[in-house]
Amino acid sequence: MSSSIVARLLVLMLPAMPVLAGSPACNAPGESKLSWPADKPVWEMCWLKPGDSAGPQGSGMELRDVHFRGIPVLKTAHSPLLFAEYTSSTCYRDWKDSDVAFVAEPQVRNVLGEPAGFLATTSCDRSNHPTQSYGACPFQLPGRTGADCFSGISIEDMGDHVVLTSQYNASWYYYTSRAIFYANGGFDMVFGFGNYNNTSNTTTHWHHNYWRLDFDIDGADDNVVSINDVVQGTEFTSLRSQTGGPGGTERTWEVRNSQTGRGYRIVPGARDYDIPANDSGRGFHMTDVIATAYKAGEYGDLANNPLGACAMNHGALANGESLAGPGGTGTDVVIYYRAAVKDTAGVDAMLCKSAGPVFVPLGDWGEDLGVIFQHDFECAAGMPGCTPVTVPGGAH
Repeated sequence: MSSSIVARLLVLMLPAMPVLAGSPACNAPGESKLSWPADKPVWEMCWLKPGDSAGPQGSGMELRDVHFRGIPVLKTAHSPLLFAEYTSSTCYRDWKDSDVAFVAEPQVRNVLGEPAGFLATTSCDRSNHPTQSYGACPFQLPGRTGADCFSGISIEDMGDHVVLTSQYNASWYYYTSRAIFYANGGFDMVFGFGNYNNTSNTTTHWHHNYWRLDFDIDGADDNVVSINDVVQGTEFTSLRSQTGGPGGTERTWEVRNSQTGRGYRIVPGARDYDIPANDSGRGFHMTDVIATAYKAGEYGDLANNPLGACAMNHGALANGESLAGPGGTGTDVVIYYRAAVKDTAGVDAMLCKSAGPVFVPLGDWGEDLGVIFQHDFECAAGMPGCTPVTVPGGAH
């Protein structure tokens, strides 16, 4: 059984939540606090709408100081690198700080609420036709009007998970950023690439989004990064498979605290394999995952966001520095994860496509969660706080 399915099936097996050990303050400019569930929260974090996000020309929906059961998970999760690449000579580094309206009910607009009549809907959610656009909000949705539109972050309490959604634009492109957090500690990141008015749909093109995930599991120190559970000592780049696309040996990447054994496994979503590195053949996007040591103020390969800088220079990020830290127990690490889509002219240029990875918890996060995930699929032998056991029948 895949790790993403395991994460979903175990939601209802959890007992009552313990008292939180830590909680984010969320008092920096632009920050707002999310505590979910509202009563005895298991997830807490600070969120910022795209217009308030950090980095050169923003970074889309930004999450900071993410805690699960009071334990630090992420210092920052956002998307500071976003590209549009055409078969012609044209290419762009898009901006990520221009909020644009999408459909959401009043009770979930910038606050945690329960949707009643309809779910948050972005241009990408609506764009289900290969060659037709649906315009700006409310996207020609039956029964919806301009009063149903707003810009910001919708936060929808779905019972066993919470969904954060935002939308921002770079000219004719409407980008969807969505984060989904589950009661069992798993979470998903989803990015949607949309076009609201048909501009440039006659030219085949690609979109590339790079999440930047600054993991601080149990704090900034002692975090180690592995590929298929093999710990890496230096910064690296990696493909999703040996061939770079479908058919090769699949890879996962893990970030753990070497002292507590707690961590996360990063598993590519099924659609992430559709567009391998360098699918255009132009040499602009040559890798899928980049692991680096944290540097203050570093949000990508360039200090600014020049519109016509086509190539993502991964060597500026992964340049051989140590991930082992001074004592060999790890350091403060950052993961960049690329997801891409291809819009083919005359075929599916207006059909919105989404992609993104799944994050599965590893080790003991309190209560019985560690026991649930302590088997060979989710636990490497010898990891602190993690004892592999045999699952009856060999199922994972």
